[in-house]
Amino acid sequence: MSGLKEEGDYTNYYISDVHLFHKNVTAEGSNFDNRPFKTLEEMHETIKTNWNNTVTNADHVYILGDLAWKENEDVISFVSKLKGNKHLIVGNHDRVKDQRYNQLFVEVCNYKEVKDNINSKEYNVVLSHYPLAFWNHQHHYRRDGEEYKVWNIQLYGHVHNSNEETIFQDFIKSLNDKHNIKCIAKNVGCMMKYMDYTPRTLAEIIGKEDIKCQ
Repeated sequence: MSGLKEEGDYTNYYISDVHLFHKNVTAEGSNFDNRPFKTLEEMHETIKTNWNNTVTNADHVYILGDLAWKENEDVISFVSKLKGNKHLIVGNHDRVKDQRYNQLFVEVCNYKEVKDNINSKEYNVVLSHYPLAFWNHQHHYRRDGEEYKVWNIQLYGHVHNSNEETIFQDFIKSLNDKHNIKCIAKNVGCMMKYMDYTPRTLAEIIGKEDIKCQ
């Protein structure tokens, strides 16, 4: 990160499906989403280094589910060393029953809508572990072509870099191109190429998408 942040300044970051302490996302197990790690230790070191070299303790990190495979002393210790104010959007592998683990997060919830900004322009964002076919304030433009005052970008996880991700993105493309429903949905799974096992900003995630701000 370049420069020092003034008091009160912070950046929002997003990431999902880290799967800490889950050997089947490395070569120690089945490596079902083809991660480039021979061991869990190697993956953990990469994630911790990338995370803490990117995020400051003033920043907010929205974790869109499946942070860890288990909830134990090792997970609690590891997550406590990750910088930032951590918000957990619960995934199918998250339990968060241990209060020591729960207190590492600013909040734990199933779904959330937040505001973010790119170059001082405000955007609304829907956060869910699961990809949603239709979501609140999905449409960017009205039928007459005017921009809605409120429209939401969707960020999600769960499907990793699987066939389901391809199917879902084909569906989103169909909404945009065939049905003229202009909307944006992005997978923030850590294994996606544009995520590269690092929490990313909204600008980094949506890239050069042709979007406008209200």
